[in-house]
Amino acid sequence: MQHHRAYSLFQPSNLAKAIEQTLEPSSGAPSHLFGSIMAFPHTVVARSVAVLGLDFVMIDSLHTAINAETLIQLVQTVNLSSEGRTVAIVRVPRSDSELLTHALDSGAAGIIFPHIDTPKEAAKAVAKCRYPYAGGERSLSPSALIAGATDMAPPGSCHEKVADAHIAVIVQIESTLALENVEAIAATPGVSALMLGPGDLRMSLGLPSKRLGEHDDPRFLGKVERLIEVSQKYRKPLMTVAFKVSAKSDAWIREFRLLMTSADIISVVNGHRQDLANTKRLLREYEKSSKEGQVNGNGLQNEKVNAIYPRLG
Repeated sequence: MQHHRAYSLFQPSNLAKAIEQTLEPSSGAPSHLFGSIMAFPHTVVARSVAVLGLDFVMIDSLHTAINAETLIQLVQTVNLSSEGRTVAIVRVPRSDSELLTHALDSGAAGIIFPHIDTPKEAAKAVAKCRYPYAGGERSLSPSALIAGATDMAPPGSCHEKVADAHIAVIVQIESTLALENVEAIAATPGVSALMLGPGDLRMSLGLPSKRLGEHDDPRFLGKVERLIEVSQKYRKPLMTVAFKVSAKSDAWIREFRLLMTSADIISVVNGHRQDLANTKRLLREYEKSSKEGQVNGNGLQNEKVNAIYPRLG
């Protein structure tokens, strides 16, 4: 992502272009972008994940308790710690959330809008992320950037137009209604990518949650295939969670270009479980070795005694 960075790390990198290029093999750009979900809203987590070589970190303010000040700190920590190599994407609770303004002003390169069911909602999401230059309704902050220091732009342009061109608008498709309207949503000007919400989509279909390795219901797979068809028709890259899929049962993942390969809370849980299991196994091995050593030791001692004092008779 470094070659897509803006003139200042306090401005959004050109995630919209990076997403677009995933469908352009001739561009020489990466065909996939990889990211992680941040559910632990702490700057230590942000600066740690930001230097791991990911393309983006998705800060989830939908399902995580984050206030405006913390959100600003997280976005800028990702941007600055990675020196532009990793960008911040923020999932907002809704298009009219006050957190959206702070996510944009802090330099987020992308915004994810959940539960977009109609083209009208998609158009509203785009408008919220664009200044009037691009037909949007975003307000200009008097303090987000410092004149002559962090508001740099290419000659003949300005930082507002840079933001309009760089910020990616990603809409979540996670209901049967959204799938009914998916063509019109994908055709909405300014939409950069479509994000599958598999859990909510399954619930919308009346299906239970899926465990890793289980085969999906044909009804769910049919909806995913429909999403893939629309993605290819309108050249809108697809995004989803990848750490819950199985290579054998979720072959549809091959058609997705933005993949979230981990989530901090999942990694912590799995790491703690694995470390606990490893430690218990290590202790069992020590205990077993100790018992075997005692048995072998006694046996060896008896052999030496018999060799020196053979039995009579």
